[in-house]
Amino acid sequence: METNLTQPMVLLLRMVVDIAIIFLLLRFFLQAARADFYNPITQSIVRLTNPLLEPLRRVIPPVAGQDAASLLAAVLLALLFLFLAYTITGGVSAFLPLLWLAPMHVLEVMLDMLFWGIIIHAVLSWFPNAQRAPAARMLDQLITPLLRPIRRLLPDLGGIDLSPLALLLLVQMIKLMVLPVLVGLAL
Repeated sequence: METNLTQPMVLLLRMVVDIAIIFLLLRFFLQAARADFYNPITQSIVRLTNPLLEPLRRVIPPVAGQDAASLLAAVLLALLFLFLAYTITGGVSAFLPLLWLAPMHVLEVMLDMLFWGIIIHAVLSWFPNAQRAPAARMLDQLITPLLRPIRRLLPDLGGIDLSPLALLLLVQMIKLMVLPVLVGLAL
């Protein structure tokens, strides 16, 4: 079904599904980071994801104290997206590769979230008054624990923090070198 509307339909579908996956991943990482759940942004994420996660949590228990239902829901949404996208475009006819590609899609979304989160976190650090905003506090609770080990490894440059740059480099290396290899395993 290759028409002029195929690619825009897949793009629109991907945007909607990726936004839902982002909220599910945020829910997972906020719980993993033990973020402040009194933050209004965090409360909004919880309210948005609860209708999907509450029924799943009855069936899927936490794994190692982490919210497995959020991750599974993200992977299932990615699987649904890939199935619909390949159906619309007439691509892959086998379902089995999609079972591997769905977690890889979630990993790609996760790496994109991390990339933009690091950049926004670094830019917000230039504005001291912005640190009091609920979104900035939430982002700080998610990004700072990832920067801490890198800060211990890097030399002190007198007020210049290169840890966001190092983490951005690591994220891009994973996205450009590791993710394609993992995706290639399914094909």
